[in-house]
Amino acid sequence: RDRDVTGVQTCALPILTDADLVRTGPGTIAGRFMRRFWQPVFRSEDLPKGRAFPVRILSEDFTLYRGETGVAHAVGHRCSHRGTQMNTGFIEGDCIRCFYHGWKFDGDGQCVERPGVDEPPRPAHAIRGYPTQEYLGLVFVWFGEGDPPPLPRFEAVEGEGLREVTHDVMPCNYFFSLENDAFHFAFAHRDLLPQKGLSGVPKVWAEETDWGIACYDQWPNRNTFSVAQKGMPNVGYIVPAAIMLAKNMKHALHVSWRVPIDDASHATFRVNLLTVSAEEAEKIRASRTPSYYDRPAAIKLGDAILRGEITFDDVKDRTHIEFIQDYVAQVGQGGVRSEEHTSELQSHHDLVCRLLLEKK
Repeated sequence: RDRDVTGVQTCALPILTDADLVRTGPGTIAGRFMRRFWQPVFRSEDLPKGRAFPVRILSEDFTLYRGETGVAHAVGHRCSHRGTQMNTGFIEGDCIRCFYHGWKFDGDGQCVERPGVDEPPRPAHAIRGYPTQEYLGLVFVWFGEGDPPPLPRFEAVEGEGLREVTHDVMPCNYFFSLENDAFHFAFAHRDLLPQKGLSGVPKVWAEETDWGIACYDQWPNRNTFSVAQKGMPNVGYIVPAAIMLAKNMKHALHVSWRVPIDDASHATFRVNLLTVSAEEAEKIRASRTPSYYDRPAAIKLGDAILRGEITFDDVKDRTHIEFIQDYVAQVGQGGVRSEEHTSELQSHHDLVCRLLLEKK
């Protein structure tokens, strides 16, 4: 303990480093911070009535299920009786019954029935329950303590048009994707520059905002600059040029979340809204090939490139080439290292680190 200029005893703050940003398990600095925010964990369309799934987020396991009423619930991973995984159980109304001895829990994790036991369930028999909400085609869960804050809204993405929700799992730390900026485009995506009307190497910079960070880029052959907004702690909000270039798309919006599964993998949830008429939306759907919806195939190609089995030139279907290139760049960094090799070009990386460390 130290004393300030008035002589009052104070407690020294811990020294935080970049390494504190990438560990998000229970009890870690970043883990406690991430749990103060709603996190998407599943696509709504992937969670049918009467089904339960084991899910891992922030290095913790839990059970996600949709009751027969259509409401999504999140409860503990294991039964409080003998530890059986709850996702193997039976959905009854909005409750879930353990597969092994039939203990029944409601959507808040409270035990409501113990077959063969005359004594009523006690609070000690409960399992963890997590608040849930659905929004923009995603199931959000609150992992923090106490009452959750209001779920943030993105009113512009609620508008009419063609809305698509995607989910990808990448075997690398969430921060490798979160701190990505436009500078890499000149190299990782250089074969795409001509079709986007870009050339050279962009100037990139970042500024702190009330919401988080504004990331700017300006290309040598452009008089204007682009901006991408990033909200604390893991939200991205942009108007992506790649989508804008597609046929008949006058305007598009994109919001995404990089959600740690554990310290070696993360899930990316994206919501894209193409602000087109219903007629235009049907034309866009009709023009898409089956490969557009086969994102796992793109991940397999990325893994094959990393193993040296193929090159980018061998990828003939270019539907997801930009995603494959990003996958290779980010997953190819390997595991979390004790030090980062940064430079003066990485103002965005440095600002993300500083703001996250300050917020904690």
